[in-house]
Amino acid sequence: MERIVLEVDSAIARAWRNTSPAARSQYEKKIAVVLKDLKKAEFKRLIDEAGQIAADNGLTEEKLNSLLNEED
Repeated sequence: MERIVLEVDSAIARAWRNTSPAARSQYEKKIAVVLKDLKKAEFKRLIDEAGQIAADNGLTEEKLNSLLNEED
């Protein structure tokens, strides 16, 4: 695991400091899930964008398959 630092307002920081270690652990797991979901969403967005650029430039699924099946 790696440590990251998040900036939050003072009320959230105070609440975090006053939370038990067990509760912090549970919150850390939930935050990790949210961050993983963000990462997946960003990857999907990039893939969708690349697909759109390819389509805009005339690359169809048929053309892609043809390119992939060409012998070197």
